[in-house]
Amino acid sequence: MKNSLRHLSAALVLVPSLILSGCAMGTYQAHSPARPAPCTTPVSPIRSTALAIVVNTNLTYNAQDPVATRENAPALIIARLNADGQSDGNTFSLANGTQENFTMTFTVNNDGQDHFTGSVYLAGWGQGFIANLGSGQYPFNNGPDAIDALADQAYSYIHLGWHDSRPTCPQN
Repeated sequence: MKNSLRHLSAALVLVPSLILSGCAMGTYQAHSPARPAPCTTPVSPIRSTALAIVVNTNLTYNAQDPVATRENAPALIIARLNADGQSDGNTFSLANGTQENFTMTFTVNNDGQDHFTGSVYLAGWGQGFIANLGSGQYPFNNGPDAIDALADQAYSYIHLGWHDSRPTCPQN
């Protein structure tokens, strides 16, 4: 009787230990957390470069202003980026059968009361996602002004350079 109680108490200790360790029944497997992607290399300011970009536009309203229509928005954006890049010697054109340097996706919203807000998703330069930038706290009175402000923000990354913004990555 003592031996069977000893075996039973050993089994009561051993079985839960085996289950928790994953040795019993083969159903439990410990997974280590996914390793974070490596930090991207910091990018210096871009100067004296002809840049080909892809421009995507999402206007979430029916544009009444002929300047800010879906068809005209890419030309408006290219014109603004060329004005921004002039002092740095940078020029912009739409990628047309060539490898693009950047993709910029502009989204512009109107609440129906001529209050325009938006964002621009900036990607490219061999790194994929760079930034998602908003139009700010205060709305604009028209679509073209909102688009210009978003293009200016996107250009600031080209003008100043950028680094991986994750806190675990070097910030210089």
